[in-house]
Amino acid sequence: MTIQELTTNVQTKALTYLTESGETLASFPSSIVDFVIEYAINESHFPTDYKDEQIADRLKRCTNALAMACIEVYSRLGAEGESKHDENAISRTYDGAWISTRLHDVLPNFVGVI
Repeated sequence: MTIQELTTNVQTKALTYLTESGETLASFPSSIVDFVIEYAINESHFPTDYKDEQIADRLKRCTNALAMACIEVYSRLGAEGESKHDENAISRTYDGAWISTRLHDVLPNFVGVI
């Protein structure tokens, strides 16, 4: 699997989840998917000599969680980078400023011998 294939899979799942909840989008924003995939790669601490295919193979195991992280970022449009947002007498508090810290629980954290 390539990073592009992983991105396409995550984008498709995120769009499917939103469509099932009643949201109508022609396609899920690729900029959000790219952001989430890059975040996952950085937070997984893969060695610098890992090839894209190795990274994609590790991350494909958490495709559903990545899709849900995309939806989370999408739902925060207008409140990017905030951990709390108040608007029109509605108050929301988020687990993290960009992506929920619960995503860290499912990301493959690379551990190796130095």
